[in-house]
Amino acid sequence: MSTVFDKHANEYDTWFAINDQLYDSEYEALKSMLDADKKYVEVGVGTGLFAYRLGISEGVEPCDDMAKFATKRGIKVHKGVAENLPYADSSLEGIVMITVDCFVKDIMSVFCEAYRVLKPGASYVVAFIDRESPLGECYEANKENDVYYKDATFRSAQEMKSYLEDAKFSIVDSCQTVYTLDNTKQSTKKGNGDGVFAIIKAKKEI
Repeated sequence: MSTVFDKHANEYDTWFAINDQLYDSEYEALKSMLDADKKYVEVGVGTGLFAYRLGISEGVEPCDDMAKFATKRGIKVHKGVAENLPYADSSLEGIVMITVDCFVKDIMSVFCEAYRVLKPGASYVVAFIDRESPLGECYEANKENDVYYKDATFRSAQEMKSYLEDAKFSIVDSCQTVYTLDNTKQSTKKGNGDGVFAIIKAKKEI
């Protein structure tokens, strides 16, 4: 999967520039889930588009070409994967992970690894493509024709919550956006099920 993103890093970055209103909608939804007093690290930072706007200065990324974009945006990038993070136990105040889950086969190992490196009381904000949303069903039906999502495993909001709880996280909030792929500003709504861009906020209990 890293090879796909390395080959198409520029196209990936350009998509957000072309679809700026969808990007803004996703950014606003993510921003609403972050604790203002926490320092977050983005796991799967990609080209740094979201980290830069969210004020996140550090990330982890396996794809060299994607990381080059993030570095140019001022993000300190550690090479690594979500299943094996380059951090000590209980060392991070917060993690943001945006549409990474669909590219990993063992999601439990990812969530357990996040739990390991987070401090007690820290937030874990996970954005994903909700398979059971109307647009998510379309993504699932047509993924064979998509260069990025051909081998993706999309999950439902309920599945994601169950995995997070199995990893010992507590679910504290959720929201959603992007109900149509028209490049228009779209609202953030509480809960999941309607928007294809879904977010769950979980916490590692004290």
